[in-house]
Amino acid sequence: MRRAFLLLALLGALLVAPLARADGDPASDYLITYQVFYPYYSNTPKKQLSMLQATVADANKRGFPIRVAVITSPYDLGSLSALWGKPQPYARFLATELSFAYKDRLLIVSPAGFGYVAGVQVTDGQPKVLTSPATLAKLRSVPIGKGTTGLLVSADNAVRKLAAGAGHPLPVEKGSSGSGGSSMDTVLIAVIGAVAALVIVGFEVWRRRRRLAGSA
Repeated sequence: MRRAFLLLALLGALLVAPLARADGDPASDYLITYQVFYPYYSNTPKKQLSMLQATVADANKRGFPIRVAVITSPYDLGSLSALWGKPQPYARFLATELSFAYKDRLLIVSPAGFGYVAGVQVTDGQPKVLTSPATLAKLRSVPIGKGTTGLLVSADNAVRKLAAGAGHPLPVEKGSSGSGGSSMDTVLIAVIGAVAALVIVGFEVWRRRRRLAGSA
């Protein structure tokens, strides 16, 4: 039974991966289901990644919804490499892309600094990105670390600062791995997440293609 779940999780991941590249921006599809986008193609430090995932999950549970994209290179932007080094414009773009499924806070962390969107309002099908220059200015006091490890730590610190500023201080959990429950629970969550991502992303890709075909 356990092997069956593992195979299903792997199959789901393989199916989702091509779709995640459908519009050239990996994070816009990945963050539909998950709370943290990170450079999955590299040797991402597991400890720092787990701590960031745990921090973001804790923030969401405590009433501070937020999703985070850690951008380490132009490759992480897919076909949007022109936005490399421009975290705020990318944050606005990504928030718009996610608005059909997610409309709350979005944080971008990159070597060039932070990008931040407070939310998205959709009126008559038209998304309006809500920015907060004051909040973005406060984020500039958070040092940007070097390399992937440094960026993950900076992202963790930034989320904590944002949550605390909104009245949702997060407890520091040293050595937290962000993985609770049994291994079977983890596998089930992975399967459910993969299937959900496949359905949602597949529908959105179909909708976009249909819209483009109708306008042709």
